[in-house]
Amino acid sequence: MNVLLLKVLLVPSLIALVTLAGRRWGQRLAGWLGGFPIVAGPVLLVLAIENGNDFAAESAFAALVGLAPAMLFYLAYTHFATRVRWFIAAPAALLCWVAAIGALHLVQPSLWLGLALGAGALWLVPRLMPVAVVGESPTPHPAELASRMVVGAAVTVFSSELGRRGGAQLSGYAALFPSIGLVVASFNHAQGGAAAATVFLRGMTRGMWSVASFCLTLMLTLPRLSLVLAFLAATLVALLTHVLSRPAS
Repeated sequence: MNVLLLKVLLVPSLIALVTLAGRRWGQRLAGWLGGFPIVAGPVLLVLAIENGNDFAAESAFAALVGLAPAMLFYLAYTHFATRVRWFIAAPAALLCWVAAIGALHLVQPSLWLGLALGAGALWLVPRLMPVAVVGESPTPHPAELASRMVVGAAVTVFSSELGRRGGAQLSGYAALFPSIGLVVASFNHAQGGAAAATVFLRGMTRGMWSVASFCLTLMLTLPRLSLVLAFLAATLVALLTHVLSRPAS
């Protein structure tokens, strides 16, 4: 199964789960759930199976560096959302992501710079986001869930093609393409306003700590351990990190 097929099947399913979680437990917890590396993990696994552990380790490092552009997308969207409608906020925030990816591709950050960028973004971005409180959620349209899933499948095509054509580095960046954040935040924004999008994306910033720990563990273990042991270790570390980062009720 190639990366494109995996993501086209996986991302809509995750968007459905996150949407239902938001209806049941609120957008902040839904965002936190959406931040777990359920997308990046399988993508990196497929890359390891198809290209070997060393290739996947390089992609894992690129994904770790790619946390900064993903967090920039979340930050940009929340600020654009307070000023413009979703159909302007979404492409504007996506342009910020593309620009950051382009800058990283030109700079080719070292290990320590990449770690600093990822950790700095995880720490700083939530503190720069606007504070928002969501009121009563509107009654969802019957076609809303299916629409979110279709759009989610469509937006993954870009990131998958980027990774397929770009080698290990761009594959890692593509694994962190903010597909769930883009789709769910846009729908939340359209239906519940800027606050609904902001609360969801603030939750995602907490969940992204588990993505960081997952990618870092893979980067360190794939060159030394078997594929199975490396991914088992990374998953256990990510689960622990995710539990510790759970937002307060």
